[in-house]
Formats: sequence, structure tokens, C-alpha cells
Amino acid sequence: MKKAALACIALLTLALTACAQPNAQSSEPTIDPKIPTNQPLTIYQATDIHYLSNTLTDGKEAFQTYLATGDGKQQNYITEITDAFVQDVIQKKPDVLVLSGDITNNGEKVSHEEMAKKLAKIEKAGVQTYVVPGNHDVLNPYARKFKGDEQLKAKDITAEEFAEIYHQSGYDEAVMRDDSTLSYLATPSADTWLLMLDTAEYDNNKQFGAPETNGYISTQTFAWIQQCMDLAKKHGAQLITVTHHNLMDHSELLNHGFTIVQNKEAVSLFAKNDVVLNLSGHVHIQDIQKKTVDGKTIFDVATSSMAMYPQQYGVIQYTPNQGLSYKTARVDVEKYARDTNSKDPNLLHFQQYSKDYFGQFSYTKSLSELFQKGKYDPDDVEQMAKTMETANFAYFTGDKGFLKDIEKSPGYALWQKADGEFLTKYIDTIVKNRDKNDVSLVIPESR
Repeated sequence: MKKAALACIALLTLALTACAQPNAQSSEPTIDPKIPTNQPLTIYQATDIHYLSNTLTDGKEAFQTYLATGDGKQQNYITEITDAFVQDVIQKKPDVLVLSGDITNNGEKVSHEEMAKKLAKIEKAGVQTYVVPGNHDVLNPYARKFKGDEQLKAKDITAEEFAEIYHQSGYDEAVMRDDSTLSYLATPSADTWLLMLDTAEYDNNKQFGAPETNGYISTQTFAWIQQCMDLAKKHGAQLITVTHHNLMDHSELLNHGFTIVQNKEAVSLFAKNDVVLNLSGHVHIQDIQKKTVDGKTIFDVATSSMAMYPQQYGVIQYTPNQGLSYKTARVDVEKYARDTNSKDPNLLHFQQYSKDYFGQFSYTKSLSELFQKGKYDPDDVEQMAKTMETANFAYFTGDKGFLKDIEKSPGYALWQKADGEFLTKYIDTIVKNRDKNDVSLVIPESR
């Protein structure tokens, strides 16, 4: 059974509670939100931070190779990016901060512990924090530290340790917890509740020697979700669901391993129970999708990875009698650099540095793949790689302004002639969605 150890602990806890309160007449949990009814609520959502403790890297050959063969994450500055975000949250003071998985690079225990300390600072400032794990966070055989030219194994964590480390960020105050996963129900306000769903499947990671990328919701967890939804309805609360994996496909080409396997069942259940918004991550791009089931529409917002340009996060607003809204905001790394008296020019001009870093990474990766095929003229390869860079800017940031003149570019014409290329289909998918808004959303309250 999935996460059997968690189930055993949960059953033991229930047994001990029953012994301590033998005369309890009702098992319904106590609902005590910090924010009363008819009050606005602001939620920040950050995802896929992939935080790596500075104690796990010396920045030398092994780490540089790791960065160069990665996917464009800027982990050479991940401490500064994360600390700048912590500063933003403390200074702007939203009501709630949600981290929707892949909190750490590869589940290193020390990275988790440092992130928990950063979240404790945010909690101390009066912001409620809630977390769920992603596929990188628990029982990850890839947990590594980088020393010289070597990657060495680092200590990872179990599911139980995850809940212990982040006990102040959701688990202590959970109204309900799923017996078989790290999912829980939180009630930050009387009007808006959060259903924090652990969709990661990590039980067999050590056996397989790699982290499972797929997202799952078991039959048992679906039953628990329905209980949470029934409780929310009873109290007249709007549920926002939070998952690491995507509730819907955010790409026609890249969805295996990203979209929850039981996504059809999940969408149907959520819509049936009047959930209108799911917050996710995992795919690293900025994208908004929606589906309508029996006349009820639900949105899945995939917020882009904070570790990648442009280091953005989601801002969700609930306004009584109006509804929900979502928009992106960017971490102010440059302000953080000034406030900490940094002399690093990259940090002091981080937006441009970050854009250049991501653009160069995308360009170089495309260039390398095309040269390896050995069937394109070198001058053509450079034009095609430049067009790929432009398309990726739009895809990962959600800013469709990057696509304004892409079809007029020489590289785009060359891609159209490259029959059968997967990357041609990839670019076409991005371009055809150039009129879709992926950075903001308004969901009016149903009457």
C-alpha cells in the first residue's frame, strides 16, 4: 500500500487519541481560521524552487557540469533568489504563502532544514505558510553534494521526516490529514480553504534508483478528498486545491510524467464539488488551462519554476462577493542585493543577467542538438537556435510579447522546412497559443 509507514503512524495516532478521549461524541475537526469571514485574502504561490544548500556545493567542476547539463535553472544563485523571495514575502505580507513542491534540488535533508528555517522567519512575520512535496523532495536517490570534480551522495529524507521538518508549515495546524500521503486540509480563512495534495509517488524510488516523475492520486486519497470537500461545503468555504503535478495537460507534446495520471477523475471530482482553481507547478513553464465539466469550469494554473528566469511566483487574491484572481509577480533580487550591500554585478542587475543566462542556455542547448544531427548548414543552425531561444522565453515566462515577430524570423522559416523534427512541433505549439493569457486570470464568484 502506498506510503504504508504513514498509514501506520496515522492509525497509531488515532488510537492514542481515542484512548485519551473515550467520550468524544464527534470526529468532526475543529475549524478555527485566523481570518474571519467576509475578509479579503492574499496568497502567494511559489513552486519548483529547487533550493540547494550552499554547504552541498563548492561551485567547482562537478557543480558547473551539473548546471551546464541541466534545464536552465539558476542554482548558482539559488540562495540569493530564495532569500530575496523571503524578503519580498516578509515586506509585502500576504496572508498566506504556498510552496507547491520541489522545494529542494533533490531532496537533500540539509536543504529541507534550511528551507524550513526560512519559512519560520516568514511565519514569525505573520504569514501563514503551507507546503507539499514534489517528486524531487522525498526518498530521492539523486540527493547529491558537489565537491571538486565529484558528485557525492547526500542524506535524503523520508515522508515522516518531511512532515516533521515542515511541521510549522501546514502539518501542525492541518484540520484533516490523509492517512496514506502527505496531503492535508488547511483553513487559513473562513471563506477560503486550501486542500494541499501530495501527488508525488516516492515509495519505490530507492528500489528503482531514481525519483518517480509521475503524479498519482489513489482511490483511498480520492475518498479522503471527498470528505474534505464535504466539510468545506458544510462550512460554506471555497476550496483551492494545490498539487505539485498538473491537473491538466499544459503541453500537447510534453505531458507524460507531468499531468496527474488520474487527471480525468480528479477534474471531474473537483468540478463536481465547485472547485474553480488548482495551483500546480512541476512542468516549469508558465501556463493556464481550463476544463468545463457539466457546466462547471475549473482552472489549473501552472506557475513557472522560481529557479528559472524570470524568477516569478503567483499572487492569488480572494475578494468577498467578487471572486478569485491570479497574476504573476517577480522576485526582486536586485533590491535584495542592494539591501545586503552586495557587490556582485550579476545580482545588482539580476533581471538582465537572468534573462541572458536563460537565453544563452536555451540557445546553446538547441545549437548543440542541431549540430549533432549533422544535416543542417551551420549558418542555418544558428538562426534556428535563435528562434528556439525566443520561443522558450515566451513558453517559460508566459509573456507572449516575445512572439511578436517570431514568424518573420529566418529561423522560424527554417524550422518549418525541417519536416519531422520534434522541435518544429514544439515551436508550433508555442506560437499557436500566442493569444492565450497565461499570466493573469479572473474567476468571478458564482451567484
